[in-house]
Amino acid sequence: MLYVIKLLSVNLSLAMLLITNAFSELWMYYDCIETELGSIMLLADHQGLRRLTVNSPGYYPDESWQHNPSFMRPFIRQLKEYLLGSRKRFTFPLAPQGTMFQQQIWHAIADIPFGETSSYEQIALDIGNSAASQAIGMAKNVNPIPIIIPCHRVLNSNQNLCGYRYGAEMVELLLALESGNAILIKEPQHEIA
Repeated sequence: MLYVIKLLSVNLSLAMLLITNAFSELWMYYDCIETELGSIMLLADHQGLRRLTVNSPGYYPDESWQHNPSFMRPFIRQLKEYLLGSRKRFTFPLAPQGTMFQQQIWHAIADIPFGETSSYEQIALDIGNSAASQAIGMAKNVNPIPIIIPCHRVLNSNQNLCGYRYGAEMVELLLALESGNAILIKEPQHEIA
């Protein structure tokens, strides 16, 4: 009888470990930094970065999200490096939620090199759908990871800074950063946490 109880105890412990690991994969973590653009909140899980918000009044972390600077450190470090002008490409995994078509558009936008711009028409050609310019504008406006998926690099055919969720001023600042004419992090530290 003791052997059966120990076996059940071991199996129960293993089951609890598996359940704990499964749920840890579902947890969402966040952290915030202060920048010249405003307060930026990053949200990620074990699949990658899910969301980035800038000065979003009324947007608060969900009760189920955990403030976890340790987990968020790689995301925050790379964002700070970018805002200092020293990082040209992000290497952490991205996990934005959207339709397959939106994902395709965001992937094409993410491929626009640092310091360069593209047009709606060019992105449409890049995804193989020359009639998709309007849909690209819509996907751009619901991009859950602005800056990282650089919608600020997508300009209209007249090279105007319009259609960016956070406004033309932020586009100007981000493009100035990428041309070497701005630093967008408050009080740059010697060591990036």
